[in-house]
Amino acid sequence: MSDARLTSREKRCGADGAAPRRWRLALAAGAALVACGLLVWWQGTQRATAQASEGSALYQAVLADLDATVPASGPAAEEDPAGLPVAQLEGVDVVGRLVCKDASLDLPVAALGEDASLIPALEEGNNGELVVRVPAWLAREARLDTLASGDRLVFVQVNGARRTFSVEDAGTTSADFNDNFDLLVYTEGSFGEKTWVGCSQSS
Repeated sequence: MSDARLTSREKRCGADGAAPRRWRLALAAGAALVACGLLVWWQGTQRATAQASEGSALYQAVLADLDATVPASGPAAEEDPAGLPVAQLEGVDVVGRLVCKDASLDLPVAALGEDASLIPALEEGNNGELVVRVPAWLAREARLDTLASGDRLVFVQVNGARRTFSVEDAGTTSADFNDNFDLLVYTEGSFGEKTWVGCSQSS
């Protein structure tokens, strides 16, 4: 009997000791998850900072090159994004710049296939429209959310040809947006939200 009681007592003591151990393991696992989350956040912040630094230098250099090389006027504008003339500036294939004096907007635009995380670049559209993705680091400076209906944007090709657009609609969405415009300019936030501006061609 005494052996049985001792065994029972030992079992109770063992069960009582297991609970704190489980809590310690749970706390350690939770701390590890938090540490991993912080590491991922820190690495993401470092990448974003590096992209902003590299992108800003490239952005300014390409704009300076466009100032120096694009003629004041040019031939009839090419309307097929795939057929746009290209100039290689600072190691990037560039098709032009997008300017809106109403919003102090001046963006170099790289060709299809260039890295849109560093410099605004064309993306494939559905019906031959111009789709320009602005990198996240440039979103605040680009100030797309300040563009209003009727504002005029001019796309200047590297050969000096010009196309003029007028803002029709704008918004922010986390879903697929309407790209049935002649020009769509957008930027995507860290949580997938897209701030966009849709324009129709006026000349």
